[in-house]
Amino acid sequence: MSIKIVCPSKGRANNVRTTRLIPSLVLVVPAGEAEDYKAHNPKTEVVGVPSHIRGITHTRQWILDNWASEDVFMIDDDVVSVRKNYFYGEGSGTIDDPDTILEIINQTAYISKQINSRVFSFSKIRNPLEYNAFSPIIHTGYMNASFCGFIRGHGLAYDLNLSEGEDHYISCLTIYMHRYCLIDNRYSFITDGNFTAIGGCNDYRTRESMIKNSLYLRQKFGEAIQYKEPTALKQNVNIGERSLKFPY
Repeated sequence: MSIKIVCPSKGRANNVRTTRLIPSLVLVVPAGEAEDYKAHNPKTEVVGVPSHIRGITHTRQWILDNWASEDVFMIDDDVVSVRKNYFYGEGSGTIDDPDTILEIINQTAYISKQINSRVFSFSKIRNPLEYNAFSPIIHTGYMNASFCGFIRGHGLAYDLNLSEGEDHYISCLTIYMHRYCLIDNRYSFITDGNFTAIGGCNDYRTRESMIKNSLYLRQKFGEAIQYKEPTALKQNVNIGERSLKFPY
């Protein structure tokens, strides 16, 4: 199968990094920036979003609505590498071949369809020491919006009240509605500059908005929303960051 790969972007016309790994993706950008994106990314399809669609949550919903008849995989514009978390030994565990990366995405979408999972994603871990070899595949958990796929007929929609944290919402809603998903922990799509780079969500992601959205999500989903605390492998945690803990 071949899933539609769509990349929302904003304010980064000259710095879309994901196209190096996935040249065939579709860039979805604010209409006013479309020409600039086309000029800097002449080999990539660029689609302009109407001016009334503002913010990442509204953009993601627009993508689901406009590709409702297709399976769609959303990926962020700042993915710099794909890593095999199970890699051991000499050499590199990094995958940089576009054909191999496409095969991983398409094969995971195919498996998701075969088990009737409506949403799929990959590992959220950035440190390979966190990889659990006994759980290469899991069926509940956090699905990072930076690399998340939707199978046609999923019946899900984002909560447009959220300025960020939309991936926590859709992860909870998926488990509430469908009871399970597919997360392939064998692979991590590594992003860069999540909280520091110019453009993207960083233009409006603030400590205050993260705290507000965490409280809102907790009102919706209760104790499934947890406040993130430092661990031995991740000492630095931003105020307002959250994690998920499902009862099964």
